[in-house]
Amino acid sequence: MTPADLEAALLRFVNERLLSNGATGRVTAETPLFEHGYLNSIRVLDLIAFLERTLGHRIPDRTVKLANFRSVRAIVLAFAAPRAIAEPLTERLFERRTDATRFAAPIAGLREAGHLTEPAPGLVGLSGPPLDLIERIDAIALAWARELGATRHEFPALIPLDVLRRAGYLRSFPQHLTMAGHLERSDAVLTRAARDGEGVGRADLADPREALAPAVCYHCYPAFTGLTLGPEPVLLTARGRCFRHEPEAAAPLERLRDFTMREIIVLGTFEQVESARASLLDRAMALVALLDLDGVIEPASDPFFGPLAEARRTLQLAGALKYELRLSLESGRSVAVTSFNHHRDHFGRSFDIRLADGSVAHSGCVAFGLERWALAILTQHGIVGGRWPDALRQQALEHEVSA
Repeated sequence: MTPADLEAALLRFVNERLLSNGATGRVTAETPLFEHGYLNSIRVLDLIAFLERTLGHRIPDRTVKLANFRSVRAIVLAFAAPRAIAEPLTERLFERRTDATRFAAPIAGLREAGHLTEPAPGLVGLSGPPLDLIERIDAIALAWARELGATRHEFPALIPLDVLRRAGYLRSFPQHLTMAGHLERSDAVLTRAARDGEGVGRADLADPREALAPAVCYHCYPAFTGLTLGPEPVLLTARGRCFRHEPEAAAPLERLRDFTMREIIVLGTFEQVESARASLLDRAMALVALLDLDGVIEPASDPFFGPLAEARRTLQLAGALKYELRLSLESGRSVAVTSFNHHRDHFGRSFDIRLADGSVAHSGCVAFGLERWALAILTQHGIVGGRWPDALRQQALEHEVSA
């Protein structure tokens, strides 16, 4: 099949099959498929399946990215020739490299100094340098949020299961949920314990109605249920403890079951969400340079998508709905410290949040994993503050003066 044949076949499929169920307008070879809303999580899978049948081979996940699916012409350029399959996975928005030979894992030193304790796998207690860094990075993120006009909020650790169900979390990420429960008949349990010395069993627990919040932003959307937003975007920010069950063994601070997240959330039009995200991406790039850090910003998908969420995972990759700032650790490893997410109209539809013209609102969030920020900085610059760049040492001085 020639490139011209493939382009013609794709245009017929998109216009006559994909868009036959209500989408308006006719797609040309140059029409932006994602930006103009022609592709969603189901349609992109149908398009990939058609492309695989037409080409006679599977499309590797690593080639499902925005550049390759931006338009029909882009698809043809990417997949009409076999050489395209070998292209790199990601289009990096940003890359900054420093001398990696100085990087060293800080965990042993933090333990020895008493700045890190581990009461159980995936749980840590902190003091000293890592705790100071968490507060400094959070202060920077909070300042960015205020500059964008975000209002400050605080939310509980518990979140109703009904909210997570409505948001789609129970369907997509059930394996990471930490339920919160209580005794069904506490009086009977106490009586039995006093009489027989028996402990609490599973039969004594009531069906859970809440969970420990897996992310901060899920608290925000219920407050806007059924509301119509004004012409300006709505921005909120909050810091909270987040909980995700992580069965895999990992280094402390890198993948925790109980961690701290600062989020900046925006609701509005597609353009308003993208504008806020772009502004925070720019600020993050500048901060990496200011703190003399080694890292990249690149498209990503959530690593904990289950089989039922394959469509969402594919859409994230192809639509560049999620970017991650990954900072380098020792031995060539890296860790995602901030994610920049555009949810499109997923939460707007789930919670019936509308724009003034009656269309469904878009949403996005930028999430800072504060313990991971501390880990990356301590890995790259060491535990001793004297090795830190001037920007960090100046903040340390200001912290000491204000204290």
